[in-house]
Amino acid sequence: MPPTTTTTTTTMTKPAGGPIAALRSRRECIRWISSASDTGRPAGGDGAVTARRGRVEVNRGTGGTRLAGKRVWLVGLAALTAGSAGPGCGKRSALPPVDVGAEPGPDAPDGMPDGPAAVVDAGAPDAGSLDAWDGHPGDAEGPLAHVPHATCDVGLAAADAAARVFWSPARPIAGKPLRVIGVAERDLDDPRLVLCDGRERRRLDRVEAWGGPPWGWSAAAAATPAGPFEVCLASRDRPRLACAEVRPAAEDAPRAAPATGIWPIERNWDRGWESFYQAWIARLFLVEPGMTAGWRPLHKALRDPARNLLWGHLGLGEDDPAAAVPVELAPDCGDAPYFLRAYFAWKHRLPFAAHVCKRGDPGLGPECAGDVLTNLSPAWDHVEDPVLRFNRFLGETVARLVHSGTTRSLAGAEVSDFYPLPLSRDALRPGTIFVDPRGHVLILTRWLPGRRDRIGTLYAIDGHPDQSISHKRYARTNYFFTVKTTSGGFKAFRPLAYRDGAFCFAANAELAAAPPAVRYSTEQYEFAGAEAWHARLEQLLNPEPLDPLLVFRDRLQLLVELLAERETAVQVAFEFMERNGWAVIPIPSGPEIFATAGPWEDYATPGRDLRLLALADEVLGFPAQVEDNPGAFRMPEGKTPAEVRAELEGEWERARDELGIEVRRSDGAAGRLTLATFVERLRAFETAYNPNDCPEVRWGAGENDPEYATCAHRAPPAQRRLMESYRLWFAARRQPTAP
Repeated sequence: MPPTTTTTTTTMTKPAGGPIAALRSRRECIRWISSASDTGRPAGGDGAVTARRGRVEVNRGTGGTRLAGKRVWLVGLAALTAGSAGPGCGKRSALPPVDVGAEPGPDAPDGMPDGPAAVVDAGAPDAGSLDAWDGHPGDAEGPLAHVPHATCDVGLAAADAAARVFWSPARPIAGKPLRVIGVAERDLDDPRLVLCDGRERRRLDRVEAWGGPPWGWSAAAAATPAGPFEVCLASRDRPRLACAEVRPAAEDAPRAAPATGIWPIERNWDRGWESFYQAWIARLFLVEPGMTAGWRPLHKALRDPARNLLWGHLGLGEDDPAAAVPVELAPDCGDAPYFLRAYFAWKHRLPFAAHVCKRGDPGLGPECAGDVLTNLSPAWDHVEDPVLRFNRFLGETVARLVHSGTTRSLAGAEVSDFYPLPLSRDALRPGTIFVDPRGHVLILTRWLPGRRDRIGTLYAIDGHPDQSISHKRYARTNYFFTVKTTSGGFKAFRPLAYRDGAFCFAANAELAAAPPAVRYSTEQYEFAGAEAWHARLEQLLNPEPLDPLLVFRDRLQLLVELLAERETAVQVAFEFMERNGWAVIPIPSGPEIFATAGPWEDYATPGRDLRLLALADEVLGFPAQVEDNPGAFRMPEGKTPAEVRAELEGEWERARDELGIEVRRSDGAAGRLTLATFVERLRAFETAYNPNDCPEVRWGAGENDPEYATCAHRAPPAQRRLMESYRLWFAARRQPTAP
């Protein structure tokens, strides 16, 4: 059927509030700040600006002395912008109207060093073309050419996804290696990947398996045959479960960028491509039970050929860090689902689209008028290098226009990028997102089923404002849910098609009649409350009652994992402050400490700390929970609930001093934070999220603690007083912006 076009459209206009409020790109922001070096005052009037990606560089050279007395004010101003705030996870374009104080007078003391050291630098670990600015205008974004939202029947019911086979690179070269990937909706008996060249059938060695659903298998052929051949996924009883023909080329011919758009569209999404996307996500972020991993930024994972099934798929050297222009992906949590989806679509010439929405409200969802950004946008047509064009599109356009608010679409919304799923193992697949209505977003990477000797759990990754990507295992504190709004919960990308020169999306009615793996459902919002929602999910992960000691030890380990993740964030903030001479980062007002932009959002940890405090309460209260609800667990035979509680409390006494993490102090010396010390400092952790404080204070040390002696920096007294007034939120373990 032809696409049905939504008639409502949005006109992009400059925001109110003067010229400064209209500055939305990083380069504009930096050029605006730099203009002050000649005038003694920022050009353009009053207001605030956006610091893209938490990085503001002022290239003053010898003319920097004209900024004496104004630098701290400018740095604070650059971290803020005008506009309505909303819960989020680091989106630069939605910031609170925070008062940074009056501009200092001409004789005010200098707050930052002169010359090259006067750089506010977020310090990406491998800064590239998107992360540095040399003071000269660079590529500018062209017209975006939004298209209107439209719906169509994308053919979900007709697509066969039982099994598919794929290969990489996209253009195989005779004599060079070839990766073969098989994907299936069920596990196979004796799975194998086979290369069929004429009458010869060659089984590939060292097949790697993971998943499911979907289940995935991968193997490599050392040399691609010269003529046309088939690659097949087979099993013990199905020698040709799925096959595909490969026509190799005699020599390499790298692809150029298209005449217009970011990449051309050569095929449409179907259930097979969706299954491949899910299997690719699962393998990219695969960790074994009990292990964790993390990357900063995301492209560190993509540049690992052992993880990325699509490494070098386009033959452009795009994933090789030694290439002239490698891929750069540095998302926060709201960007991450879009960046991964766009990367996969770019590699396979699939359509990509995202609705351009205002952040809206957690209870009412985003405001989406119907404008859609697509991969056919001509915004970067003037960039000739295809990889650089892709980098610019993601880093400068997609990152500016999508945000965590875009993911908070209400269950009944049609003009949206995501739709809600049922609570089932078949639906909660890798690539599914979980939306915390307060603003955070997780991407599922693995469903690990429970068994008698192992806790069933969900593995997920999430992005952070400091550009780090971390693993998260299921815990109620990591999966905040409420039935007061339908904006949160588990969701999938809305199926998309490109037909007859137009983009169109699946409607909810089509999705409601789709197969279970992709079915639209409002089931999540029909539970009596969050407790019932969590109980159902936990029952799916662990159908049989669990040994309480096994559960308790798992929770202790999860607490250690979150502490280790936080230590990484504390050190990233410490390194940023060291590079920038400990110039004070302004603190936002009230609830906006959880949702702002610029250096505070990048390096403060109020959201992380709140989740950590809630998990600590869960761990400490677990023995009593078992005694009060023995029927929810597989109780040891012959023991009363009180005896089991005593056993768990004994386990805590043993583990509290044994388990912990290594932390680094201000002088670089290593220290150790045990669970016992952490619990003793829970009250201090209610105000330990400020990046202006030294690492010792960030880990709860007080003036009477020995490690406090190496602390060289404290947050200003006014900021500490503000944090004391905000303590009640942390003491209640409740973010004030929650619905």
